[in-house]
Amino acid sequence: MKRRAVVAGLLSVASAGCTDRLHDVAASTPRDLAVRSRYVDGDPLVEGQSVRSLPEGLLTHAASFRSESEATAAVLPDRSETLAFVEATSFVDDGGESVLVAAQRLTAPEVELRLGAISRTGDHSLRVAVDVAGVRGEVQTDDPVVKTLLLRLTDERGPPERVVVSIEGDRAGVTV
Repeated sequence: MKRRAVVAGLLSVASAGCTDRLHDVAASTPRDLAVRSRYVDGDPLVEGQSVRSLPEGLLTHAASFRSESEATAAVLPDRSETLAFVEATSFVDDGGESVLVAAQRLTAPEVELRLGAISRTGDHSLRVAVDVAGVRGEVQTDDPVVKTLLLRLTDERGPPERVVVSIEGDRAGVTV
């Protein structure tokens, strides 16, 4: 545990001033699971993949991708930050070891999503807790916006078969 704290501290100092924060290093994760996360302010996904494609009243959504072509097709072409994260992923179906999960929430504009913790719920199932930052108390808005957290998951046990994302008590499950 001390080693993780030291590594997190060193990375924080080394990356001071960088806009891509390393929240995933400090997050609670199983030792045999590597994770990288990137917060995206807005909706980088095309219609049909986005939380905006869900029925009204559903606020949390998760989508998963096993190949670069599948993930690239799901991302809007003008979203260079998201496309760069996709391109840096070594996808399982392309001979790599990772899967990509996009966790989305319809919420207030001042909210940011951060990786809280990841736990195993079975041999090939994961539960991802996403924290809401930037506000205190209950968040309600008449005009919600989309917030997205991209997660690159690399599991030594093999790719997960199911991922459940939990944001503020709402859950969204996705079969990988």
